[in-house]
Amino acid sequence: LQFLYFIGGRNMAVRIQGSHVYAGHPHGREYSDLLFLSGVGPEDADGHIPGGPMRDQERRPLNYDIYRQTHATIQNIRRILEKNGGGMEDIIDVQCFLVDMKRDFKDFNKAYREGFQGYAPTRTTVSVRELSTGAGVNIKIIARKPDSKIKVSDVTTVRANAAPKPVGAYPHAKRFGDLLFISGMGPRDPQTNKVPGGPIYDSQGNPCEYDVAAQTRSTIRNIRLVLEACGAKFEDIIDCNCFLVDMARDFKAFNQAYKEEFGGVAPTRTTFSIRNLPTPIAVELKVIVRAPESSIRAMDAQVVHTEGAPKPVGAYPHARRFGPYLFISGMGPRDPATNQVPGGPIYDKDRKPLHYDVAAQTQATINNINTVLKSCGTDLSAVVDIQNYLVNMPRDFEKFSAVYEKNFGGKFKPAATTMAIRNLPTPIAVEMKCIAMAPQQAKL
Repeated sequence: LQFLYFIGGRNMAVRIQGSHVYAGHPHGREYSDLLFLSGVGPEDADGHIPGGPMRDQERRPLNYDIYRQTHATIQNIRRILEKNGGGMEDIIDVQCFLVDMKRDFKDFNKAYREGFQGYAPTRTTVSVRELSTGAGVNIKIIARKPDSKIKVSDVTTVRANAAPKPVGAYPHAKRFGDLLFISGMGPRDPQTNKVPGGPIYDSQGNPCEYDVAAQTRSTIRNIRLVLEACGAKFEDIIDCNCFLVDMARDFKAFNQAYKEEFGGVAPTRTTFSIRNLPTPIAVELKVIVRAPESSIRAMDAQVVHTEGAPKPVGAYPHARRFGPYLFISGMGPRDPATNQVPGGPIYDKDRKPLHYDVAAQTQATINNINTVLKSCGTDLSAVVDIQNYLVNMPRDFEKFSAVYEKNFGGKFKPAATTMAIRNLPTPIAVEMKCIAMAPQQAKL
């Protein structure tokens, strides 16, 4: 077991011997009461994938076993947690990324249920275009730090009877100290199990006309139902991840419905397009919320709008500070002065593909994140967890990784998860979302 220490162990990068790690990422990063794991896949210590890879070296599809891949992924998570002094019981929140939802969800769900039997973290499952190792599954974990002052017995699981039933073995919400984690929520009506606005495809998989604004409003109503069951308030939402299946078709209507429903509530936000969700819906939201009766007052959850950073593409701020954590909205490469994309956009106004420089886009994205962090009194060294979204993994991953490593290659690297998504709201190739140490902790 190898640790990299900073400030007497309060902020610690974790590397586990005998476990595969890639793209210069540590296995995890401890900060405050939480352990953020980098995305974990099924790879063994030599990089081999149990159940086989999805493609060969020429990128031809192969027959692979997602059930074995999922079990191997969960075993890797267990190994990392146990060698770091914790266990599966410490897991609070899980994000599951599948490459082929339609083919793999049933077997994945079965393996997940078996691997997490007796444990109940919140969960969000989406289908991405590709993962950086060629596997069909990757799981991102937020867990309780082993020596946290918050005991496992103090973590509360919430199942909201009025909300739609989850599609797997997980609860609606989990409270950990001052934070409330909510599982990914879609628009299904909890009374009828129908999709307001209509499903995006029928039982035979044929595309259907649907109303994404109606789906968005219903999704937000369902989040309200879960928050009511938790005794929490809608205005206490701190961070929101928004998953759309068809960005080009739906973003404008989604953005307007989101703005109207959230009103003056201003969580940080990240929006990207994925391939599929587990059911025939067009939108899903995942939120983190200030817990009811939190020791951190609502008025102390500061909203940050940064001069000198690109203007957000929706009704949300650049950052939110909540206790020891600084949540940063998804950030892209646009130049805040010119609104142009350094390295060029990935397509023109008619959506025709263009040549672009992903290295320039990546550096500009990181510079924009640093601008926001500096406006909060800190810098890139404070980042503890980061999610990297690429539109074209085969083309861009190597150049993206070189720039990423140059900027985050120091002693205290953040936990990181990198995936190829379907699209972003604007014609860019890369976006990043991160959590950082709030300023007084970062300056210790």
